Amino acid sequence: MGTVDDLTLLAEIIEAGSLSAASRKTGIPKSSLSRRIGDLEGQLGVHLVHRGPRYFSPTEIGLSIYERSQKIRDELVAIRALAEDRTNRPSGLLRLSCPAVLSEHLVTDFAIQFAEAYPDVRMTLDNPKGTFDPKNDHYDLVIHPAREDLADSELICQKLTKTPYRLVAAPDLIRRIGPCSKPADLQDCPGIGWSADGSISRWRLLHLDASTVEINVALKFAANNLNIIRQAAIRGLGLARLPIPMCEADLLSGRLVMPLSDWSPPPVTLYALYPSRRSLTVAGRLFLSGLAKFLQEKLRSSGDRPQLSSTSTVKPMPDMLPKIANTDLVKCAKSHDPKQSSDNPIRALVGRSSYQET
Repeated sequence: MGTVDDLTLLAEIIEAGSLSAASRKTGIPKSSLSRRIGDLEGQLGVHLVHRGPRYFSPTEIGLSIYERSQKIRDELVAIRALAEDRTNRPSGLLRLSCPAVLSEHLVTDFAIQFAEAYPDVRMTLDNPKGTFDPKNDHYDLVIHPAREDLADSELICQKLTKTPYRLVAAPDLIRRIGPCSKPADLQDCPGIGWSADGSISRWRLLHLDASTVEINVALKFAANNLNIIRQAAIRGLGLARLPIPMCEADLLSGRLVMPLSDWSPPPVTLYALYPSRRSLTVAGRLFLSGLAKFLQEKLRSSGDRPQLSSTSTVKPMPDMLPKIANTDLVKCAKSHDPKQSSDNPIRALVGRSSYQET
């Protein structure tokens, strides 16, 4: 490999924080990464990183070279994007970051079929742990959910769609609470908190007529993973706020019900973020526009499904307790010719989607 390639690789390694993490991200064996950094140090005549069994950090000169390596990498990305624009053929590495639950229920199907449709694109889809860091520059695209508008940053932000949520509970919990006809009937009922919004105990609900109301719940359980919240809700620990794609099957089967069918939590907006100082490649633009269309159609079809279980389907028990207080896409065509978009569902999808930075 040449010096330029090794300099861009140095940037990847320092940003990843270790050779092991960089190996997972780039797909290059750890031993090869170590050898190439050693070769680069030999060519430059300086020591770039301190590395040992349990530590890894750049030297002072290594950090200075890393900062310049970032600029080299960005220029290479821009050059590749320029070449792709000329050929209109998506290729190269596309690095995506998306929360695990969102990937599982909404993004993975599209990502896999996109990779099938465009074999020259090498895609990685990571599920990061912890809170979102807007300064994270390891990815070409970051899919990020948020209830509120995002704060200003150096990232370009595009709204993809809004995910509708439902207020749900187990039938047994509703039997214990008693009949519910208005939000006040749920005041101080057991609730399951979501760490992403600070596990707040005061929840806002929206009516079909766009009016709003707030209720207080008694948090009995909280988690930072919506799958865990769903399981806790099914077990009857409390009221929960869940996206329709996650709880739709439970509502249809009756494992969960909606205590107030005319009231629901505010929707969560899905954003696509990418660094404003880096050009988005043809692959990135196609993925972004196609994903937006895919999500809008998928969520629209979910929202149109009738007969989700409400409390009207919950039969009260004879010994009902008093109210508790203080407690699709089809398989892609084999042809990979961009001109045959009409024969390829993914190509057709991205082809009729608009790309717009907001």
